[in-house]
Amino acid sequence: MFRKSISLGIVAALAVLLLGCAMAAPTPTELMPLVGEAQRDMPDEAPAPLPAATAVASGMSQDMVSERMIVRTGSLSIVVEDTEETLEAIERLATELGGYVSDLQSWRRNDQLAATVTVRVLASSFDQARERIKELAMEVESENASGQDVTEEYVDLEARLGNLELAEEELRELLASAQETHKDAESILAIYQEITSVRQQIEQIKGRMQYLESAATLATLTVSITPLEEEEPVVQAGWEPLRQARDALRTLVNALKFVADILIWVVLFFLPLAAILALPLVLLWLVWYLRRRRRRSKA
Repeated sequence: MFRKSISLGIVAALAVLLLGCAMAAPTPTELMPLVGEAQRDMPDEAPAPLPAATAVASGMSQDMVSERMIVRTGSLSIVVEDTEETLEAIERLATELGGYVSDLQSWRRNDQLAATVTVRVLASSFDQARERIKELAMEVESENASGQDVTEEYVDLEARLGNLELAEEELRELLASAQETHKDAESILAIYQEITSVRQQIEQIKGRMQYLESAATLATLTVSITPLEEEEPVVQAGWEPLRQARDALRTLVNALKFVADILIWVVLFFLPLAAILALPLVLLWLVWYLRRRRRRSKA
């Protein structure tokens, strides 16, 4: 009996202990705020990049900056003593700096030669070309230089070109598949037209990229050349008074001939023609006048 009482007491004690542990343990709902707090306490910073990756990114950025595409253009307006010699010197300079003369226009003004010449030189020699051309001038009237950064446009064109070439390749595979499976002619024609459109866009982009490459490689410099104006002499060379007098007399005779011709035409043509045209009117007036006189005489 005593042992049975002890056993019941032990069982009751264990039951009370287990019930207390169950009441003290947190439920899953009570655990959720703790998980949230733990997540908020975790650091948000991403792990630092590896030194090698940082170096590569920095090197790519520097390469992009060092390889920027700049289209350089400029203009000069100079006064020279001899235009022909200056043109020859500019042409030699352009060849020396790895370029060429792309345009030349010349004209005469007051019996002196003036010109405008456009040269293309390597972009790295652009400043040198300007300075050496200014050395040929007696006076520099105006100077202008500018640079346009086309790197962004070129990179955008390059990306578009890659996408279009991929699209063209996929379209050609689709066309080949359509031909193998004997698709209807309308579907094949639609694919072919799309390929043609994509190819045209590719050619346009390639042409623009080639233009930008050329413009960035060779700078453009336009030079306006004006000759130094000489003082005009008091008496122009080659003045001939006797010749001027003969020309004046010849002009006078021609003027008198013109007046005489007009008089001849008036007397021999216009007056007779006017008389012929006016004759019917004169006859009508005479008839009217005579009738009027008769009426008055009867009255």
